[in-house]
Amino acid sequence: MKNLKYVALALAMVLAVSCSPKLPQKDVDAANAALADAQNAKADVYAPAEFQAANDAKAALDAEIAAQEAKTSGKSYKQTTDLAKALADAAKKAKDAAAANMETAKNDAATMLTDAQALLAKVKAEAELASKDAKKAAKAKLNVKAIAEQVASYETALADAQAANDAQDYAGAKDKLTALKDQMAATQASLEAAGFTAAN
Repeated sequence: MKNLKYVALALAMVLAVSCSPKLPQKDVDAANAALADAQNAKADVYAPAEFQAANDAKAALDAEIAAQEAKTSGKSYKQTTDLAKALADAAKKAKDAAAANMETAKNDAATMLTDAQALLAKVKAEAELASKDAKKAAKAKLNVKAIAEQVASYETALADAQAANDAQDYAGAKDKLTALKDQMAATQASLEAAGFTAAN
């Protein structure tokens, strides 16, 4: 009879353990994989707001898992499952937004490259006009040598932007091209103010 009581107690313990809620590991793993996919899609660069929302969802999920794991009894993983789904949804949204925004950036970078090449050609031609008419350039207080060095640096910068674009770093290419355009425009303004204007 005594042995029977021990067997019943052991069975009750086994049943309690087997029936206790378990971490929905598959859901958590799927959600984390979705976040990794968003990261690989460069969502942090091309969809920063959506990517931040996904990271916030990840933090909420991690906090909930930690809270449930810390409990000795009364664990419930319903909220964990819901948060894992929320993370997966937010990560997918970030990935999709990144893909759309990257395509837009790609098109923008292509247009900016074409414009930069045309502007560089014009600035270079105007700089050559200035170098050929040293007297006029001196009168306008233009440093022809410095301008020639600037033009050379613009050619290097444009090559760097092209390399970034070729590497599919469209955001980086756009940043480089924006800065380059401003610099070339300033040089062009100085040259044209001194009367050195190249034909279109």
